[in-house]
Amino acid sequence: MKKVVITGAGSGIGKEFTKLYLEDGSTVLAVSLVQAELDALSEDFRFGSARLQTLQMDLSKADAASNLLQWCQDNDWFPDILINNAGFACFGDAVDLSPERVANMLELNVITLTLASMLFGRQMKERRRGAILNVGSTAGMVPTVRFASYGASKSYVNTFSYALAAELKPYGVTVTCLTPGATQTKFAQAGGIDEFSGKSLLHNMFAKNKAGSPAEVARGGYDALAAGKRQALVGKGAMFAAVLSRAVSQKNLPRLFRNP
Repeated sequence: MKKVVITGAGSGIGKEFTKLYLEDGSTVLAVSLVQAELDALSEDFRFGSARLQTLQMDLSKADAASNLLQWCQDNDWFPDILINNAGFACFGDAVDLSPERVANMLELNVITLTLASMLFGRQMKERRRGAILNVGSTAGMVPTVRFASYGASKSYVNTFSYALAAELKPYGVTVTCLTPGATQTKFAQAGGIDEFSGKSLLHNMFAKNKAGSPAEVARGGYDALAAGKRQALVGKGAMFAAVLSRAVSQKNLPRLFRNP
């Protein structure tokens, strides 16, 4: 029976990952900031509640990755699979955003993900088995106005994951980077997209419930990880973003999307 740690597991893509791994018979440690979301998982997934454990933790804290590893060691809960899904966006002109909010985002999206990958990956390397999935984004492929810091954080996740995959492959450990397009989760609410009053394609997409399905995105990541693939390109606009990132110079891309 596989053990799986999933961060940001209380809603959206993380919740769908939790469902998928409970369905395949795995034991899941669901980690989230919001206790109410964790409490709801047992009700929503009663079929697997006996194999579900939850952990409330603020993963944007500086010592979050080491604390998570320590919890796993203390509870004899070292995972076969680590899903680094937790993250959020800051939407708006970079200089107008809250510096504290952006720093918090970078701590979660970049620092915690990196350190968790390193700390858990080190032990997987020693065991010569294991798998890591990091949730990147097509936003990391295409520099876009109002997404300067978020897109940069996901660009980091994408490139870090591909390099880590090459480093760990000789030791029997796989690393998969999930790069979805816009997905209908709490992303818009957390990032401030739903409150944006200007002209915005993203605002309209989320408001009209036209973004991609979190279930589809999670399934794409789940299948790619199972196959040992380095990338899972899934969701609305994902293929278009991948092609565009190769066809147009990065320095020119932000000028093409003035109202994302």
